[in-house]
Order: sequence, then structure tokens, then C-alpha cells
Amino acid sequence: MKIKQHLPSIFTLINLFLGFLAIINTMAGDYVIACYIILAAGAFDSVDGKLARLIGISTNFGKEIDSLADMVSFCLAPSILVYSLYTQNMPGISGELIASAPLIMGAIRLARFNTDYASENPEYFIGLPTPMNALSIASLVLFIEYFKIDNPEYSQPRLLLPLILSLSYLMVSRVHYAKFPIINFNSGKQNSLRLLGVALFIVTFIGAIFIGYPYRVLAGFVSFYLLSGIWNHLKNLGNVESKNQES
Repeated sequence: MKIKQHLPSIFTLINLFLGFLAIINTMAGDYVIACYIILAAGAFDSVDGKLARLIGISTNFGKEIDSLADMVSFCLAPSILVYSLYTQNMPGISGELIASAPLIMGAIRLARFNTDYASENPEYFIGLPTPMNALSIASLVLFIEYFKIDNPEYSQPRLLLPLILSLSYLMVSRVHYAKFPIINFNSGKQNSLRLLGVALFIVTFIGAIFIGYPYRVLAGFVSFYLLSGIWNHLKNLGNVESKNQES
């Protein structure tokens, strides 16, 4: 049995296990650790599919188990994180409904991706990918947790809930988000620029770990990714509107 045939699934299972660890740490009150575990799960998730295509063993089984792992690591884990931190004391089931948004919208997004996989554009996702939604929530939680250390008077975490709901909606929106670049510089200018951007983020993030501010780099990267998709979407809508007026 060749180990390389199972490498993509091993990476996927590590992603799944990390999602489980993130949930356990959230339940134990270790929210910062849970956020960094979600970040690690995202790193493994970005590798498994590319590894499968690289060694030529992409299968339906791999796609299905990847979606199941994503459900745990990037849908369920962020929902539990939001509930534990911000909504568990809200009246009735309002807290549960709000906290379930990443889970429910993520499930819809994954189901839509699986059924429309063949028609997916190779350069972008339609809707915010579930890993990026999870990283957005994790970076937001990290930023606020560190912010509270320097500003102990801060006491309005529920102000974050509209933003979390908006992020969840982006997963089922029609906004286009760039895919992770192909790891070579022979796939066009846009791919090369994205690859350089990812490399810059990794180097800056590692450097920030030693300085003590990795959460700021993560928040900056996530914000740029989110806003670039929204900006391009609005720009394309404006172009379509202009063409309609001209015609």
C-alpha cells in the first residue's frame, strides 16, 4: 500500500482532528488557543486538495470527507466559539440562532459547492469559502481578546454579532473570492501576484509571532481578502449597470 495515495486524506483527517481540538478548547474556555487551532486547520485544509491533484488521485471520496472535515473545523467550531463567548446568555433561543449562523450558512455553502463543483471557475469561489469565514471569526475573536487586555473597560462584545452574521451571509452570497494560488509562477500574472501575497503573509505572520502580534497580521490579511472580494463585486455591478444604461 503506497502511503502517498493516502496523504491527502491524512491531511484532511488532521484538519478534522484539529476542528475537534478547537471545540474542546472552546468548551474549556481556552478561546485564544481554539482560534489558533482553527488557523492550523485552515493550513492543512489548503494543502490536502492541492496535494491530491498534484499526485493525481483526486476522488469523490476525498471531496466528501473534505467537506465533512470542513463542517466540523470551519462551521461547527466557529459557531461553538461564538456561542461560548458572546451569545449563551441571550434570552430564549436568540443566542443559539445567532451562533448557529456560521454552521447553517456553512452547510449550505458546502452543499452548493459540492453540487456545482463541475461548473466552478478555476480562479475564484462564488461566496466566501468556509475556511476563510472561520479564519475571519477566529481573527476577530483574537483581536478582541487581546484588545480587552489593554482595554479592560471594554464590555460590549455583542457589538460584534452583526459582523459575524454578515460574514456568515457572505458564504452564500454571489461575491467572488480568489482561490488559493497555484504554487508556480507559470500560471499567469494574477496567480503570481496572489502567490507573492500569500508568501508575504506567511513570512510576516511568522515574524509577528516572535514580536508578539501575530493576530494583527492575521486580522489585516483577512480584512484585505474580505474587502477585496466585496470591492470587486461592487465594481463589477457598476460596470454591468453602465453597460445596461449605454444599451
